[in-house]
Amino acid sequence: MNNIELKEGAKLSPFLENVIFETARKHHDWTFKSSAPEVAQKITVFEKDGTTQLGVISMEKKYVRGDAHFVFVIDNWRINEMRQRGSGIQTAKPKEALKAIEKYFYPLTDPEQIHDSFKHAYHLVHSEASNAQRNVDASIRALYEPTLAYARSRWEDFISTLNEKERMEALNLLKHQQLCNEAKALFSDVDSKNRLTVFLTNGKYVVQQGEVLQEYESDTLPEHIKTKVGMLKLVEEKQVIPEIGVRVGKLYVIKS
Repeated sequence: MNNIELKEGAKLSPFLENVIFETARKHHDWTFKSSAPEVAQKITVFEKDGTTQLGVISMEKKYVRGDAHFVFVIDNWRINEMRQRGSGIQTAKPKEALKAIEKYFYPLTDPEQIHDSFKHAYHLVHSEASNAQRNVDASIRALYEPTLAYARSRWEDFISTLNEKERMEALNLLKHQQLCNEAKALFSDVDSKNRLTVFLTNGKYVVQQGEVLQEYESDTLPEHIKTKVGMLKLVEEKQVIPEIGVRVGKLYVIKS
């Protein structure tokens, strides 16, 4: 049929043939297009002008109790709006597929055009607002260090401009920044090949730093290691102490 346009060398899926042919015969002013290279399993239907899309007729494989069968999927903007989940109308019966095509395949009405255009406008404005906020956030991140450095260089003047709640937050910032630096320093140690680990086994301490592995009794364990291991024994397992390290089971990973 002249109004069914397939890619050169392609053919229509046998499952869709009768529905497509019958619809094409009834609506000779519609255009049925597919860009499938071999077997067309999805057909986009356009109105006579060739640009106004009326909908899509496709097929999908379904499994029921392990058995596979095909269903028609009739879909367009109007059906998606009606069904909310946007899954299209699915049926294994050609007559039901033809009925859905006749019922829903027609150009958008003015109210539908307004609704559709508003949705596009809403998403465009939302996207623009989100992009603008991301740009602001990126600038804030880029200026964070120089802004903080400037505030520190004039700390008393800076603090004097803040209310009580903001002043407390500024003091917290200094504390958190110090803890952050200490945590990063500890991570750098843990991540390096020279990391210091202590494993407690059979009452002895196996200490590894780099490729060197040494075993100590409690009274021969170097003092700087013993102190940090002792501190980690006093806190809950897996609690990270930035200047000290962390204990996981019988393993102590400490700052060298």
